[in-house]
Amino acid sequence: MLIVTLSLGLSSLIYSCADDDSNNEWDMSYVTLLPADYLTPIPTFALTHVEEEGIEGSLEFQFVAAVSKAAKQDVKAYFDFECDGFSEDNVEATSEFAIVKAGSRTSDTITISVRNWGDLEDVKTATNCTLKIRLKDIETTAEDVGSSVYYKEIVLRISKTAEKPKENKLLTNAKDWIFTFMEGVENSESNSVAGTGSSDVATNGVPFWLTVDLKTTKTVTGVQTRHWGATYAPTKVEIFTSSDGVKWITAGVYVTKGSTQTITFGERVKTRYLKYQMIDVPNRVDITRFYIYSYE
Repeated sequence: MLIVTLSLGLSSLIYSCADDDSNNEWDMSYVTLLPADYLTPIPTFALTHVEEEGIEGSLEFQFVAAVSKAAKQDVKAYFDFECDGFSEDNVEATSEFAIVKAGSRTSDTITISVRNWGDLEDVKTATNCTLKIRLKDIETTAEDVGSSVYYKEIVLRISKTAEKPKENKLLTNAKDWIFTFMEGVENSESNSVAGTGSSDVATNGVPFWLTVDLKTTKTVTGVQTRHWGATYAPTKVEIFTSSDGVKWITAGVYVTKGSTQTITFGERVKTRYLKYQMIDVPNRVDITRFYIYSYE
């Protein structure tokens, strides 16, 4: 379909020019811009927007300058860009112009690309943008070459999704972290919490604490603890965060129950260290697993 359209357009151009013999336009050659692969429909370039990670995706497109008839002299075609939704300063091109060599019908391929979508970072909703490649001017010593009134621009369409929240994951790779347990707890060196053994960390009715070094700063939204049973689990705990493992800031006091206890923070916290402090406990209390919820 594209070939037919181009052929009809060029034919119309030639016939319309033939009506004016005084300008001898029948012998003129006209410069246009065409996709390098004109047999393939121009795609819509898709971008995804993820919270805190920014916009992912890129645009890369190839085009050529073309003449309706080969000229006896080189033809230099200059082009520029018109962008709707982002700045043309973000468009990179392999050249500022295209040259159709004497005796040729098309220029070498020009590649343009866009990888910086910073202009769209604050647009949280789905949006569509366009990038127009426009034939700006031509330069040649050939008197029988002119700029066409057809195919002087190529329109590229860009579609960005609405900003998606980051995926909140339960991280269970406890063996990658460093745990420290309150002095006096059972099995502090060999336990299932830190992945160094199969035993639980426990006390006989004494509220205890543990700290964990995640080794890197993460965006944490909560923690999950597991216990041998509901009767061995605390009923009130406090969670703290720290950037250095020395100064602690409370992330809240939480009433808990059950053998698996999920604590969700009121807001996301960026932290490297966490401290888990039991407050109210039964006569025998333990912990068998400690995981975190995080936007990795």
